[in-house]
Amino acid sequence: APHPHSQSPPHFFFSFSVRSFTPSPLLFSRPLLPRCCCCCCRARLDPGTLLAVAEASMSQAWEPVNRKGKALFDFAPPPDGEFQLPLKKGQEVSVFSKRSGWYKGFVHVDGEEKRGIFPESYVSLTEESLPAGNDKLNESTTKAKESQVKSDMGTSSGNKWKPVNKLGEALYEFDGSGKFQLALEKGGKVVVLAESRGWYKGYVQADESKAQGFFPVAYIRLTDEPLAVEEGTQATTLQPLSQRSAISSPRVKPPPPRKAKKDSIMSETITVSDIKEDNMTMQALLKEIELCMSLWLEEANDKLVEGHVTDYQRVQERITTLLELRGQLLEIPAEDMKMDFPPLRKHIIHLIEKSRKMVVGFMVPRNSKGMLADTSNTSIMELMRLHDEMYRPGEDAGHLSFSERQVHRRSTISAMRMLSKNMHSVSEMINQALGRKPEIDLFQLVVECSMVITTIREEFHLTFSLWNKTTKAPMTDEWSLTFSELGMAKNVLNTKTIFSDLTMADLEQDLYLVCKVYRNGNLLFEKAATQVQAGKPKDEPKYRRPFFISMARLTDVGLNKFVEKDCTPGREFSIRAPSNELKFSELPKSILEGKTAETKAVMEAKQVIVTINLRNATLKATQERNEGELEGRVVTRKLFFPKVFNPAETRNDFFVWLDTGKFLQGSKKAALNVQVVVTVWLDDGKQVQKAIQGSGNPDPQDSYVSSVYYHCNSPPWGEILSLKISPEDLERAHLQFVVYHASTNKKNGTPLSFGWLKLTSERGAVIPDKKYTISTYKISSNLKELKGCKYLHIGADKNLKVRKGEEIQVSTKLLSTLKTQNDVLHSLFKWKTINVPQLEHYLKLFVKTPYSSEETRRYMKEMLEMLFSMLESKSHEMNQKSKLVHPKVLSALLHILSNLKKEEKEMLQTYIKDVFKFSSVHVILLDLVQKLMKEQLQEVGELLVPMCKSYHWLMHICVRSYELDTTNSVPLSTLKESLRNTLAPVSKLLKRDIDEKKAITRGQDCLVKILPSLLQSFEKIYSGEELAEIVVWLVKSIHPNPANDVPRLNLLRVLTEQIAFRSSAQGTFFPLLLEMLQKYILPRSNGVDECYLSINILRKLLEFIETTSGVEGEAHVDAKEASRDIRSAQEASQLAMKFIELLPEVTYTAVLLLRAKVESTLLPPPSLGVKSLCKGTRHLDSDTLICVITFFKLLPEDKLLEFIGGIDDSDKFKFLQRLLELWTLALRLNVYSEVWVTIITLQVQVACKVHAMLSDLLCSVAKQPEELGVRKEQVIASYFILGLELLQHHDLATESMNGKRRRLVERMLGTDLRPRIRKSIVALWGALGDRSQAYIRSLIPGMFSILQQKLDDSDQGLKPPEAKTSGRMSSTIESRIKDVESQKMCMDIYYSMIVTEWRVTKHINKVERYTIDVLSEIIHDSQGRGEMFYQMLNTELKERFSKDVENQKQPGDIFLNHIGHLFNLMSSLLKFPTTAIYEDERTSMALALMDYLKQPDESGQIRREMYFRYVNYLVDLHAELKNYEEAGITQLLEVDMLEWSDNVVDARGDLPRETERERKERLYQNANSFFTAGQNWERAIEMCEKLGDYYRHDQCDYERLASVLKQEAELFSKIASSPRFYPSYYMVVFRGDFADEKDGSEYVYRGGKMEKVMNFSQRIKRKYPNAKLVMRSEPKEKELEENKQIICIVTLKLPPWAKVVEKGLASEAEKKKTESYMSNPRVTEPVMEYFENSTRSVFLYEKPEQKGGKKPENEFKDLWIRETYLKTESSFPTVHRRCKVVSRNDFMLTPIENAANMIASKNRQILKEIAKVQREAEQLDVGPLISPTLKSPTRTQRQSTFGFAVSSSALNLSNPTVSLSKARRGSFLNIGGGSSRKDTTEAKKPQLQVNTLSSLLQGTIDAAVNGGTKLFCEAFLIPSYRAEHSSKVDVQRIRHLRKMLNEQIEVLRQGLNFYGQVCPQAYRPLLEHLNTTYAKMIDSLKQYAM
Repeated sequence: APHPHSQSPPHFFFSFSVRSFTPSPLLFSRPLLPRCCCCCCRARLDPGTLLAVAEASMSQAWEPVNRKGKALFDFAPPPDGEFQLPLKKGQEVSVFSKRSGWYKGFVHVDGEEKRGIFPESYVSLTEESLPAGNDKLNESTTKAKESQVKSDMGTSSGNKWKPVNKLGEALYEFDGSGKFQLALEKGGKVVVLAESRGWYKGYVQADESKAQGFFPVAYIRLTDEPLAVEEGTQATTLQPLSQRSAISSPRVKPPPPRKAKKDSIMSETITVSDIKEDNMTMQALLKEIELCMSLWLEEANDKLVEGHVTDYQRVQERITTLLELRGQLLEIPAEDMKMDFPPLRKHIIHLIEKSRKMVVGFMVPRNSKGMLADTSNTSIMELMRLHDEMYRPGEDAGHLSFSERQVHRRSTISAMRMLSKNMHSVSEMINQALGRKPEIDLFQLVVECSMVITTIREEFHLTFSLWNKTTKAPMTDEWSLTFSELGMAKNVLNTKTIFSDLTMADLEQDLYLVCKVYRNGNLLFEKAATQVQAGKPKDEPKYRRPFFISMARLTDVGLNKFVEKDCTPGREFSIRAPSNELKFSELPKSILEGKTAETKAVMEAKQVIVTINLRNATLKATQERNEGELEGRVVTRKLFFPKVFNPAETRNDFFVWLDTGKFLQGSKKAALNVQVVVTVWLDDGKQVQKAIQGSGNPDPQDSYVSSVYYHCNSPPWGEILSLKISPEDLERAHLQFVVYHASTNKKNGTPLSFGWLKLTSERGAVIPDKKYTISTYKISSNLKELKGCKYLHIGADKNLKVRKGEEIQVSTKLLSTLKTQNDVLHSLFKWKTINVPQLEHYLKLFVKTPYSSEETRRYMKEMLEMLFSMLESKSHEMNQKSKLVHPKVLSALLHILSNLKKEEKEMLQTYIKDVFKFSSVHVILLDLVQKLMKEQLQEVGELLVPMCKSYHWLMHICVRSYELDTTNSVPLSTLKESLRNTLAPVSKLLKRDIDEKKAITRGQDCLVKILPSLLQSFEKIYSGEELAEIVVWLVKSIHPNPANDVPRLNLLRVLTEQIAFRSSAQGTFFPLLLEMLQKYILPRSNGVDECYLSINILRKLLEFIETTSGVEGEAHVDAKEASRDIRSAQEASQLAMKFIELLPEVTYTAVLLLRAKVESTLLPPPSLGVKSLCKGTRHLDSDTLICVITFFKLLPEDKLLEFIGGIDDSDKFKFLQRLLELWTLALRLNVYSEVWVTIITLQVQVACKVHAMLSDLLCSVAKQPEELGVRKEQVIASYFILGLELLQHHDLATESMNGKRRRLVERMLGTDLRPRIRKSIVALWGALGDRSQAYIRSLIPGMFSILQQKLDDSDQGLKPPEAKTSGRMSSTIESRIKDVESQKMCMDIYYSMIVTEWRVTKHINKVERYTIDVLSEIIHDSQGRGEMFYQMLNTELKERFSKDVENQKQPGDIFLNHIGHLFNLMSSLLKFPTTAIYEDERTSMALALMDYLKQPDESGQIRREMYFRYVNYLVDLHAELKNYEEAGITQLLEVDMLEWSDNVVDARGDLPRETERERKERLYQNANSFFTAGQNWERAIEMCEKLGDYYRHDQCDYERLASVLKQEAELFSKIASSPRFYPSYYMVVFRGDFADEKDGSEYVYRGGKMEKVMNFSQRIKRKYPNAKLVMRSEPKEKELEENKQIICIVTLKLPPWAKVVEKGLASEAEKKKTESYMSNPRVTEPVMEYFENSTRSVFLYEKPEQKGGKKPENEFKDLWIRETYLKTESSFPTVHRRCKVVSRNDFMLTPIENAANMIASKNRQILKEIAKVQREAEQLDVGPLISPTLKSPTRTQRQSTFGFAVSSSALNLSNPTVSLSKARRGSFLNIGGGSSRKDTTEAKKPQLQVNTLSSLLQGTIDAAVNGGTKLFCEAFLIPSYRAEHSSKVDVQRIRHLRKMLNEQIEVLRQGLNFYGQVCPQAYRPLLEHLNTTYAKMIDSLKQYAM
């Protein structure tokens, strides 16, 4: 098989040879240079590259394995896995050897041994070994590769070794570690035999064996004495000198670096400094590639040695890609050099420059002349475009993996094989093959068929056509040719055809080349074969019989194989025949549909030999190529017209498809062998000769004979006939079909029937394209000869009879530019033969008839020439009636021109330019246009819009007609006047109001769109000045409606390209352009379309100003195609001055865009239409900025200052402030990529120019005695900020750059600009005097940033990177420079600030405030760096204060103390890690810092901004930890300090710059969101009320008020119906030695919602891993002794507020609030629950104590409870989640009180659960429940609920007193009648969650019988207890216990009643058990008088 790079076509003619398996190691590993190792490439490589290839190929040997194994998985090789072996799971495998994750071996398939490679991970080896000698494959492969490399290194004819034959001396040591390298010793003598591209070949003189090898040229110094070399010394076969791997060998010591030229910045990098040609030659490019290869190889070795595998793979990919591009470069034929070399050269340079960007960290692209682009040889706009093209996001494959980058590389290099056949689209494959995009969208497919190989000897007829898989139909006519019995073409001149005029869209349709083969022989194929084998062929009639079909998909063949070169597809052509002969015509369609089961193989047919070639050229150019090789060859056209074709081309094809037929068998026993003969006759009875071409007829014949289907009465022919008839004969033509029966008898040739088809209608137009059914006529005995005259008289001839049931079906299609199927068009084409009234009639019909796009394209030339001929007609009748005819002709012309589509417009342009030939039309047409335009405008007629659409075409036609007028019948001045007159109504129409009529609006839109095209035609008539006047006149005529803004600007955009280069037009056109740009350049709130277009226009204008196209005269030359050179500075400045008034607007536009970028404000994107128009504008902010840069680069300082001085003061300082802000923003933002060194340096250069230019101006302003005003102060502040920003910019710190970047920057900037900047800043500061206090805030941030550079001396981690490691420059902070002078200046100014403020105000509050602000930012960025900076600043100031003689030491010390204290607080906050564990510490430190900031300073002000910053910090902390309630409370700290005022507050974080009222409103909304998220809906309602009052009374904004009220209503609804969970509280006591806690510290922690004590304790344990956790309030003594750290954790309770009040622990406010809640009977349970859980500062934990020595039998009798009440310093929830315990109170509960409390608690739980289930039942709409509805308890009842007494009325009982007699009667045992309800009813009801209620009832009732209640009674209600406790208090306690028990009885009864209604059927047994147990409980209480 040939190599992919080989020029010779492959041959697959007769058989497929099985190639021996010789895998290259390059296929299985990742060597340095993979893949491209073919001889054709190696022959051209230098020895150094060959050495790398050889070493990479031989470095990794195959390690022997020789064992058997088994496949673990199925393995299917990819399409390009040429030597990979497929495996099946479980298959036995024999493994020879392994390498790089691959095994080599074989498997047995169907008894055949198949060898190859397969992944190691897919096979499991066994212990069984292979017999010796099996690995011949590995041995032969290794030997073959070694011999191949040796041959290539020594004997290859491609490597031209130049003889040297001299003695040399080694200058350096060379270890010769690779194969074929020769080791050298420094100073050793060597014999140099030959030299090739940087390498010598020779041997060491002292070596007697004279073993030869390679060594670098740079290592050798040759002597002058020649060397007599013995014959045979120059042996070309080298022996390996070392077996060491190149990959693992140490690096070669490099020779000394070459000296770079001083003016070259690229010589040290990748490119060659010697390339100075404007257009890089082939040799220069090869030299650059060689240098790149050497550097990249060294870089690859470095990466591999350092272990950077990914980087190594990327370098490897670059090397491989460059090698392949080099191979393509060397394969370009000489005749294609001009076409193919430039795009390939551009591709190579792009790769090199892009790689250099990755290596050294910046990029400098080349311009169109191949030079390194900078401002000296390239315009700024072109620089921008070059950088943008070279660094497009998403196109860099560097982020891909190694395998993904391989795919990426292969898809972009045409020499690589496709990974799969369907991987790329056709267009991509063609682009790859061409190495560029096609020059034209036109392709010619040349097909040559030279041989058909079969085993039978018969003549063959072949037809070739292209089929579309989508439509399953042919898309071209058939090309026919005939082959002899020997398989050779009968006509050798007819073996090639051209499938003409294919477009890319056609090729994308998945085309197939289909070949139908008919044999011309006996009827029966088997009979013919038998006769041939017997050698006795019988002389029988020959018929065309279907044989087989051969077809191939073009993409399967591989388009890249035959683009611009011949290719023989060979085996890609499959040969199939239908299983049924009748399906022969449908076989291609069946194959395309995938129905291959209907086909069969043809054993007698071997191959159809076809060569194909796809050429990207016109048909004419293809025919003339290679000395007219294809001239005169058959052209096969498509069966349709292309979208665009040359109107001059004519076509007159009429196709007839012979589809099928139905024929009568008659008296014959078997079906007929039908054969049809087709002829063409004229209406006069004459037969047309040579009129039909079809299958089997390579040339036109008199008749066409169809194929024959054996014994078939309905033959499915499916054959195409092409009629070759002149247009005149076609009008009178008829087709005759004669039917024969084909027989083996030669004498049997009698026709059976015949039929006719007339090809034209009655008026002469061609019949429509459709299917026709033709009747046949019986042939009588007296009608032996069929003539046309008989057909013409069918009606009169009684011998002609129709054969009923017999028919022929045909289809027709007309493809002609001369003949039409439209009767009106046909009549108009013959207009000279009709009179004027008829002509008027047909013209009216023409205008009313809509024509399809295809008809317009097909007949464009004929229709236009028909109309123009009417206008130019000199006939007497036409001259007399011209006033009637000419307007109708113009209407017809408008009908054509106003309905043109895009493709038709292209054809019309071609027609006017190349085909149009009427030289006097302009005289008539201009007059007609002017009159019609006036009439239509006055009446707003129906032709107004068509006239506006067609106006420019009419003017193009008039101008072209004038150019063809050689007689000068109309003078130029007259023509100009006529054109002006036609423009007058156009101007009037443009001025009309857009709202008048719809036709007016549409007409205006059309005119605005066509004006650029119109003026393009006027360029040939008018001078530049006249053209500019017309432009200004028309543009100003456009109605000033906002809807016309975009069309007006688009018109200016096009006109700028057309006439800006005309020097005579500039004086008129430029003022209009300036006016329009000033009006539209600023972005608008409703869109940026106008701004987008304006910037695009300005870019084009500035590029014109920068460059000269050489076409600035009056000659019409396309400015886009002209070469551009840089203008002189003076000339460019003069042109730029004409637009200097635009500078303020452009500057402000850039500021607005950059502000939006800073504030992350999304501007509305441009509309798609505008974006498509402005293709050069990609990013509005960067494009606007580059326009400002260009302005300042072009304009000198004196002109700029003169312009600034001429502006009014108010506008002047507004402009200056925006200008300074712009450059500050531009330097801070990454507007351009950091690797765009040229653009960024240019930006810095212009910024320095602006800063220096304004120095004197602002100093004079600062010295003025009057007040400066706000605007001037802003300008001066911006000046300081810009200066400090420039001093920090890395492009001015050239000393920190590597050598390459430094030279580039220094060449652009010149000397160091920083001294001048410092001088300007100091001068302005001194000029301000005491006014300088206004600029403290502006200066401190920038000065502190510069002062941080001092820290770099001790901070090694922030040193700039070394040049060798990387050339990249990081951000400003990371790449700090050591600018000592700038640091000293900043410290001087800072000290001056302090001194001046003290002298003027007697305090230093302002400096202190802004110093603290900046220190806060520094310490937040880096705490360690912040502390170092503070120490440095403190030391410096102390030293200066100590030396001060003006008594500044005392205020200085106060200043430093304030700064130090605040800095310590900030440092303490930041020392804690930002994790949830240290939440409390971070919160406490932030609060301490906020308390300090809230204290007023000496001037009485607080540091509000910093305070707000830490409030925001605390809010973010809580929100991150989902402490939403705390976040909302913290947010209110800032809200409380804001007023409802219009004072402006600065932006902070996500908050924009806004007024205080807007900020306060925003923060209220934030707090509302936090409270809502934390389910504290009551606090959220408070926020809504605050906002509602603001909207109602302050803003009167009822719309927002309605929104707030709606939200408030939703919150109330949530309170009433939504369940919520409350957090738990824990007491934490620290005992022992803790770093941050004192021994015995007590805290109350607020846990998370649903957080259990175990989770909480684990959280504490993570914070203190060494501490022992004790789940008690106090540790034991032993625990204290054994552990250094102990943490006690106790779960706390929230005591009821009533109890807190009772204990005297509530404040007065809390007492009143409790009283109000307890006394209100309407307070619902959810509201009361919130009241009990909110604003809590008192907590309770209980500790049981047993008194008495022995354990009592009844545990409750002696169970005392110690209640401990803890009070915290703040009420929860608050801004933090833990509070210190400030007091504790202990109370003891007696056993009987404890019992009463336990019963009351259980009652509360049951009541709460009943209420919960009842609410759930209401939500689920279960239906009415018998249980009484719970009501809100009264005050007394509420107290009992909280532990005192519970009344039965709380349950709304009908009888609050429950007697035991009633209970004993058992009236409650059938509670609720639950057992009587039907299961069906229950099944339909929704199921309620009653598990909790079941547990409560069961636990209480069972405990009452078996434990709890019984024990209480036994302990406290027995007589002995009453006797012992007879005091008044004890009696009250006993009564209270009885009351609780009675209430529990009633609660349980009512609970069981309710439970009986809601429990599901499965719980019925439990219900019965509870009823029984309850009855027992009642009986057991009887003895206690209950």
